[in-house]
Amino acid sequence: MLRRTLMVVIASLFLIGIVFAASAAETIVLYTSVPIELATKFADEFMKEYKDIKLEVFRAGSTDVINKIWAENEAGGIKGDVLWLADAAAYYTFRDKGLLLAYKSPEATNVPMELKDPNGYFTGARIINMIIGVNTSLIKDKSKVKTWADLLAYGKKAAMANPLYSGSNFMVTATFVKNSGGWLWFEDARKKEMQVLRGNADVARGLAAGEFAVAMVLDYMVNDYKKQGAPVEIIWPEDGTISIPSPVAIISVTKKVAASKCFIDFVLSRKGQELMVKDGVLPVRGDVAPPAGMPTLDKIKLMPIPFEWAAENTTMLRETFEKKVMY
Repeated sequence: MLRRTLMVVIASLFLIGIVFAASAAETIVLYTSVPIELATKFADEFMKEYKDIKLEVFRAGSTDVINKIWAENEAGGIKGDVLWLADAAAYYTFRDKGLLLAYKSPEATNVPMELKDPNGYFTGARIINMIIGVNTSLIKDKSKVKTWADLLAYGKKAAMANPLYSGSNFMVTATFVKNSGGWLWFEDARKKEMQVLRGNADVARGLAAGEFAVAMVLDYMVNDYKKQGAPVEIIWPEDGTISIPSPVAIISVTKKVAASKCFIDFVLSRKGQELMVKDGVLPVRGDVAPPAGMPTLDKIKLMPIPFEWAAENTTMLRETFEKKVMY
């Protein structure tokens, strides 16, 4: 009888242990502008690796996520734990306002210095390149499109995403204004009636469908449609590609610091970067090969991006784009 009672007690304790372990699983929330397919894939793989952590994803355009963060901060507390956006300039503002937690992931040692904050407030997690995409059914001679200025010659048959919504296009706007003669390119784009769509996914879809002959668009989106058989190609602009590091960071008010650090480690790990490559995105680690047919970062002519200047002049850039291009 004593033995049977003891076995029942042990079994009960074992079951309590299982229930406690399940209830002890932490939930962290990712705020991101990463395409939902990639974000979901990362969430699934992360939870396979860290079975005691649940990752929930809130996905919207960079501008919408940024506005959500400011609104929640004003209302008493940001509800997200980790951040992954295309608008790299926003991280400087968040850092300076005390909204990011410094964390030097051991995986970040494999990331070049120019792609991360020296104090660990954010680290580039994927390289997305703004390039010129062409529809080869509509443009037989790709040599006619070499520079960003060449894009404008196609007028209504050219397209770009809206920097008031897209973080990557906001970085393009800041780069062009700072490095390429102010607003002249955008004023010319408006005169020639270049199409401005909401996001890069819309632009890539229109390019692949033949609605546009050329587009300012992200490289991996063109690559994805090409793999599906669409008549599209990437042109690396002779005057420079805008390569955006799309950083990851921990939001400073999180109460789940350890779990949030695990997410940063996973994204920057070899496994995380290889997931990126499978999705056609350039990795930030030098020890992970790029997608087939894509160059390594050191082989791309880059246009310097004024990250901190963009952060300091965000309001001016958005308001001026709205006046000079949208209306």
